[in-house]
Amino acid sequence: MTLRFGPCLTALLVAGARLLSVTAPAVAQDSHYWTQQFGPRSTLLGGAVIGSVDDVSGTFYNPGALALATDLAFAVSTSVFGFTTVTVEDGGGANVDLGTTKSGLMPSLVAGTIKRGMFGGAGVLAYSAINRSRGRQNLRGAVFLTSDDVPPESDLQDVAGGVEFTGQYNDFWAGLTYSHALGNHVGLGVTWYGAFRSQNRARRSTALFAGTDGSGLSAVDDRSVEYSALRTLFSFGGYFGVGAITGGRKVTTSSIHLTGSGQLGVAESTIGTDTTAFLAGIQTDLPAEYRSPLSVAGGMAWSFGSARLHGSLEWFDAIDPYVVIQGDSLYAQVPDGEGMVPEAVTEQSDILNWGLALEYAFSEALSGYLSFRQDNSALGEDVERNDLSGLPVDIRNLTLGTDFAFRSARLTLGIGYGWGSETAQGLTEVLREEDPDFEATYAYRNINLLFGFEIGVD
Repeated sequence: MTLRFGPCLTALLVAGARLLSVTAPAVAQDSHYWTQQFGPRSTLLGGAVIGSVDDVSGTFYNPGALALATDLAFAVSTSVFGFTTVTVEDGGGANVDLGTTKSGLMPSLVAGTIKRGMFGGAGVLAYSAINRSRGRQNLRGAVFLTSDDVPPESDLQDVAGGVEFTGQYNDFWAGLTYSHALGNHVGLGVTWYGAFRSQNRARRSTALFAGTDGSGLSAVDDRSVEYSALRTLFSFGGYFGVGAITGGRKVTTSSIHLTGSGQLGVAESTIGTDTTAFLAGIQTDLPAEYRSPLSVAGGMAWSFGSARLHGSLEWFDAIDPYVVIQGDSLYAQVPDGEGMVPEAVTEQSDILNWGLALEYAFSEALSGYLSFRQDNSALGEDVERNDLSGLPVDIRNLTLGTDFAFRSARLTLGIGYGWGSETAQGLTEVLREEDPDFEATYAYRNINLLFGFEIGVD
């Protein structure tokens, strides 16, 4: 809820300052489930390995495959350098772009075996730790309207304002996997995960207005949220291999909430010659919850000559609207009676992701990889609430790389490129009130340099 300050503020919005209240572009990628890939070779194959994973990254992609895997070496995979840009083209008006960039270095998977040959030699116990998703945002923009640009009916001479969004999120999973072979061709397995989600986000917008009668008005709107939440979930997998064909299925349960807490902050003020309003407060130790969806995945692979073709798809269920964190009623210091309930609510639609990959063995020690994957956004047109941000862009990704064995180690090198664009509906609707042909667009670009290694390769 936003405080209402009468006709002066209404005129302010008509003049174009309303743009500041809707320039909250969703620039974090926590609405994408296939952004991160795990394991050196599985990353080069774009994650299209649900029916073909043959190493310790099976702890994530298909626990059933682990008991039949030929390579259970200790594995670490990471992006040596990743550079991502999300630009809201014309997001601050004509020829005024809003944008954010991020880069970094962080392991995406660490995994290994604890014990092999369990229960008569058919069982494998393994561990894994993954950064299921992570990101940060830092977006700034400004709006300046002079007397020539301000509608005359607003009684305003000049308008100036700025908007800033900062934040980061991380979803860390750690788990144990047990996989059991049923003969030489079939495997079943389960991974139990504990998942820890942390996120903070802050929004600040300011606006200054000069009236044609010499009056002035300033407005500030600050919102912040910070929380962490612990949950648990399970992943069940089945795998088979017969001759040149392998395949598998995986079901990942929706998460079960364990505990969480956080805080919410609000600061709103409007000061002018004929109006003053002020509401501010921060509430701490609030209960918080984060949910991840049920998913069902399947995949197959076909070997022919020195090549192997991989394919996978995964469906993610929708998440109905729920309260991530909510505070108690907060009342304005001025004027009396005005109030709001600070909260963060989110929802996500169901999506289907898919990927294809080609692997070619140049020799026993050297292989090449080429993959494509479609990473769709869970922020569909039917999603009405997502207070914690997400990018409504379907992203396509290409990855090219190689791995080679050296003594008892295997090194993996590669490069990935991701791209996508989508109309920014909220911004476009506001901006079209002045220009019917205007359109603001989210533009996403990503480059990753990939590196991974395995130790203890047979």
